[in-house]
Amino acid sequence: MKTLDPDDWAYDGNYDNAYDGHDGKKAKGFNYHQGPEWLWLMGYFLRAKLHFAKDKPDLLDKTVQFIQQTLSAHQVEMEKSPWRGLPELTNKDGVKCTDSCPTQAWSMGCILDVLYDLDKVITEKT
Repeated sequence: MKTLDPDDWAYDGNYDNAYDGHDGKKAKGFNYHQGPEWLWLMGYFLRAKLHFAKDKPDLLDKTVQFIQQTLSAHQVEMEKSPWRGLPELTNKDGVKCTDSCPTQAWSMGCILDVLYDLDKVITEKT
């Protein structure tokens, strides 16, 4: 999830903390919160989708499928990672950010929360 709408004048989805040039929108890591994609936000987004779909059986199945598909991409990323974790953030469109922590506790924790909620919903359904 991007930290700023791409249509915003301050958006810059490529975070480079080492850049010390003349572009004030990103020099010295200024754009840390201005566009790079933070993984932990996805956890809250998916949990909210699940929460609001729980009481709507026709929507719940589609939501569960959407969450499973979304999390499958996260699983692939974890399997590729030598740390077996998810990074703090990515650059525009999921491109690896070299200035991001390669595995971050809150990225993993928020995804684990989604998995916990998803398991509860699936268990209650059966």
